[in-house]
Amino acid sequence: MSARLKQELRKIYYAKRREIPTLVRQQTSRMAADYFLQLDLFEHSQHIACYTPFRDEFDSIPVIQKIWQANKLCYLPILTEKKELFFVRYNEGDKLITNRYSILEPHNTLRRIQAQDLDMVVTPLVVFDTDGHRLGTGGGYYDRTFAFLRQNEKHKKPWMVGLCFSIQQAEQVPTDPWDINLQAVVTENGMIDCRGLDNTNMN
Repeated sequence: MSARLKQELRKIYYAKRREIPTLVRQQTSRMAADYFLQLDLFEHSQHIACYTPFRDEFDSIPVIQKIWQANKLCYLPILTEKKELFFVRYNEGDKLITNRYSILEPHNTLRRIQAQDLDMVVTPLVVFDTDGHRLGTGGGYYDRTFAFLRQNEKHKKPWMVGLCFSIQQAEQVPTDPWDINLQAVVTENGMIDCRGLDNTNMN
């Protein structure tokens, strides 16, 4: 039942996301990046993973630029055959290549960091709710990679932060035991603290 509900939600919100005009996408990505800077989790993070946008995902490039400008370290995910992720350092000007899904990944994969050593992970998503429940594309890559957050309470990091359009918010997202929750979501309208308080500063 949960799997079917999730697929139905994805179908609805994929359609919503596809309808957003290009100009709006450009404007909202810059607005969200400014809000991202105000995130208290960002202030307390040095090793930050992000993603390269695929198809009609929210444009994360302005956020990556903010990470660099703040003299923090940016990392991008590499997809593995085990359907997990590992993360490598990404500096401005580094070469990117397409993987088997046509998603851009760093060409140099030697500068790796353990997932447990990241301070924050900025994730794409299809749907979210204010309780921090997130639906991705359904591959389960993030859930598998960060399963240790559920399995061991001593792991408080990395903080998981969603990046998306405000129209991707649903009233409630169905969940499964293996799902990894978000601590916050950043949209063009501001920040939602999924730790129990919704405000604009999260300070």
